[in-house]
Amino acid sequence: MKSDTTWAEGEVFALAGFDHEKAEMLRRILNPLHSPNEWQRVKQMVLQNACADDLGDVLRKRCEEAAAYSDESKNWRQREIERLEKIDPTLAIFGADAVNQMFSRDIWRGVMRVIAEAHAKASSPETKADEKVEPARYLVDKKDFKYLPPTLQKEMPKHIQQLTEWSDQFARLGAPADLDKLRALSDRFPHCDHVIEGIAEGIERTWDMGSNIIHIQPTLLVGEAGLGKTALTRAACKALGLHAQIANVGGKSENHLFGLSAGWHSAHAGIVTEAVATARVLNPVIVLDEIDKTHAGRNGDITGELLGMLEPIEARRYREKYLAADVDASHVSWILTANDLGCIPAPLRSRCTIYEVPEPTPEQLPAIMQKHGERICC
Repeated sequence: MKSDTTWAEGEVFALAGFDHEKAEMLRRILNPLHSPNEWQRVKQMVLQNACADDLGDVLRKRCEEAAAYSDESKNWRQREIERLEKIDPTLAIFGADAVNQMFSRDIWRGVMRVIAEAHAKASSPETKADEKVEPARYLVDKKDFKYLPPTLQKEMPKHIQQLTEWSDQFARLGAPADLDKLRALSDRFPHCDHVIEGIAEGIERTWDMGSNIIHIQPTLLVGEAGLGKTALTRAACKALGLHAQIANVGGKSENHLFGLSAGWHSAHAGIVTEAVATARVLNPVIVLDEIDKTHAGRNGDITGELLGMLEPIEARRYREKYLAADVDASHVSWILTANDLGCIPAPLRSRCTIYEVPEPTPEQLPAIMQKHGERICC
């Protein structure tokens, strides 16, 4: 019985594309092999000894060539680029070229799996000791607070002093199924199911990239007062096991929110340091209510300061006034609420995923009242 050689032709096309000379050479190599398993062993030996730069060139040329013959819809490419933008706008700038070169979505997903597996391996506790993976730290350059004035060191709250005693701590999901607790909130907040699903899908994208660290993309909830925006964020954080630092910033100054440096009698840490120190993880959630009611003044501008915090690259080295040191705030998640989208500056809106929170429909009200009544009785 003649063996099936369909797999061999598939490998020829995958490796040689439309280069007939290379294709014939590969067929001579593949014909003596009796099964794809034998070929996989041969390929593995080649890949283990290949230069990464050479493999990159082959993949790049192969995708450029095949794209010219592709009749697949390009819509999937735009969707993938939009996904990258939600993960990190900077990542999308560099990733767009790579996505556009991909012959098909299957090839792109294959590449993403390879990247995700490599990232997961690098993040694994089983990583070899000689690879010396640098632990994450909140304080970028400082290892203690001896550089600060003795008076400030003495008066510093204990939970902030302990920032120097731990690092590399993150709130993590054990498995994608853990998001079921988050999605179950749709029973209590049926008018917000699009918000809940959007947050869940955003976290799932980090799983696609090989990370189990919980991170919520900057999110802005807009709707009239009394629709449960803050209650939803509290419940979502609880479902995910995340510490939520909540502040109503309506009418507050930048100093109230982002701290005051030593030398002032009312010196205090900013909300980011408070959240990280209290949670003892690098990825707490900060919820800012009534962000549409802030205004610039002689005591600073909350919105202007917040713009830098929402940029991942800038947030990796943020100047904390109270500690007089650079900190890494890039892992912090931000959820903002507002009543009026028109009162929020465009630069801030552009950095957030915006969800309109509607009034519950008459059909949804009984379920909301029942679920919230059950919680009160419990």
